Amino acid sequence: MYSVPARQVRPFQRVHVRAGDGKVAIYALPGDGGGLLAVHARAQRRGSFVVDQAHWDGLPDGRTRAVTVAAGDAPPASRPAAAGTGTLGMLLASHPAAAAPVARRPLSDYEQGVFPGMTGRG
Repeated sequence: MYSVPARQVRPFQRVHVRAGDGKVAIYALPGDGGGLLAVHARAQRRGSFVVDQAHWDGLPDGRTRAVTVAAGDAPPASRPAAAGTGTLGMLLASHPAAAAPVARRPLSDYEQGVFPGMTGRG
């Protein structure tokens, strides 16, 4: 898996990948703007991730609706692992949003419609 700059792609965009001589080049197709998006050294193992941290620039940082702007932002080493071990779990674990706190409450609260700070049932 190879990263591309977040600011230069859109969901479901198709790309052309050229691999050879120890490098992988990723291009946008002509109908999608065309041009070179990224060049990476080939992954050492099949299925591994090759991510340029600068490619996160422009994505939400997970703490607010603000976006990341520093190319050197690296996720803290103490971040807990994301749920799941698939591709999505690995990507989420490496993004700042993975450390967002989540409230936990017993299922009985949902059954009874009891939520702190809320009045009535909606």
